[in-house]
Amino acid sequence: MWPEGSALFHVMLSPKVVQTIVSKQFGLTRFQLLGPRRLPRIVLARHLAMLLALEMVRGASLQAVGCWFGGRHHTTVLHARERMRRRIAADRKFAKQVEKLRRIISAAV
Repeated sequence: MWPEGSALFHVMLSPKVVQTIVSKQFGLTRFQLLGPRRLPRIVLARHLAMLLALEMVRGASLQAVGCWFGGRHHTTVLHARERMRRRIAADRKFAKQVEKLRRIISAAV
């Protein structure tokens, strides 16, 4: 995981790029990622996309990310961030998948 102060954290890209790449990696549409459904695979993709948006989109705040993801409350984004951080720390395979996504998103700029 990159340190929060790192310049790599705030690559100039849009939330839509993060959403599109994550949804494709999970076999979802952007509409499904942003929608209200709570199927586990959709929630996982949505939470990960929220974390990556917070890390990689310049000017991303909890409130902004909530808006970008279907008008969700900032506490939903906070929960998603913490949940994904815990999973990354506990699951080495998942951490490698997240790193791969970070590289793909960085290359998309």
